[in-house]
Amino acid sequence: MAGVTLVSFAMATASYLEAMAGGMVTAAAFENDDAAVQAITLLLASGVREQDISVVANDLQRAELVAGDRAWLPLRRWRGLRAMLARFLARVLPSRGLPKDLRERYGRFLRSGQIVVVAAAGGQPPDTIAALFGQARGEHIEQWWQSPTYLFAPPELAGPF
Repeated sequence: MAGVTLVSFAMATASYLEAMAGGMVTAAAFENDDAAVQAITLLLASGVREQDISVVANDLQRAELVAGDRAWLPLRRWRGLRAMLARFLARVLPSRGLPKDLRERYGRFLRSGQIVVVAAAGGQPPDTIAALFGQARGEHIEQWWQSPTYLFAPPELAGPF
């Protein structure tokens, strides 16, 4: 019998389209830490996963205190060369490596010392997240399509972002 070669191809069992395309996000600026913590608490109570919530502030320690173990921070637990480069650039660039859409919408709020909470619309629709931000006294609540970014948890831990 002649040599028979068996070729096997690995197939993904889930679509990676969302990981490549991004998704809807909703964000709001908060004057004080307590209001931002209240917003995160409301989001978690409504079914939004902690991996889908990101806290952004000019002061990284302040963002860490607000996020605690309830929310995500940009670039947290991302691996690989691109993530290392993004972390380096975040330290040296004035924009701190934030996505352009976020900088354009919330740059002045971040510069004035406010905290921005961003939530990916995975477990809840963007309008519901916007209403929860309003309940927590969020300002400048906006929704937009966000391409994949280092704002949220890595895909192996979270999902589409």
